[in-house]
Amino acid sequence: MTTSNAFESTAAQIQTRLLEEWKANLDLLKFYEQLKQQRFSHFLTVQTAFLATLALLAKEAMGGVSLALVALTAVPIAPLFLSFFFMRLDARNRAFIDTANTRLLILEDEWKQRFPDNHFTTYHDQFGVLSRRDADLLAGYRAARSLHQDPYESLVQAPSSHATESSILRLFFWLWVVLLSAGLMHLFWQLAHAP
Repeated sequence: MTTSNAFESTAAQIQTRLLEEWKANLDLLKFYEQLKQQRFSHFLTVQTAFLATLALLAKEAMGGVSLALVALTAVPIAPLFLSFFFMRLDARNRAFIDTANTRLLILEDEWKQRFPDNHFTTYHDQFGVLSRRDADLLAGYRAARSLHQDPYESLVQAPSSHATESSILRLFFWLWVVLLSAGLMHLFWQLAHAP
């Protein structure tokens, strides 16, 4: 085998390894994203069930000190802990997703360094547009789309779904803190003014 053939064989092996690793990391990223979406969906379902339970108990608890009033005060405790747990779980899951994203960027950098004439920048471009909001990349994407009154740039400026989901998790956490506090205040008020 000549030196040229050996170099080409090694280069082909490196390209194959880089492509396989890129694909594996992309599959891992998809898995983490799907898992995050499923967890968030389950979280919303559970929170909705607790809100419905709370509403039913609130209807029954309006008449004074009763078992329903005590239950109304206790119901927010479980979803409060669940909200706290899901906020931590969401942060950890986001770390996995960001790590997979970063690994894809590193692989593309390595590919570009080893094969400057034969590489792609799929993730670099996506990250540049959606996270860095790179003006040159955005201009190139707008030009490629070539649409009259294209909403693309405003869509790219929108907050990420991760940020939105994180806000919803915090919203539920603080909602349960407020509802627990209000329930306790109402219970103590009823106890203080009971005949």
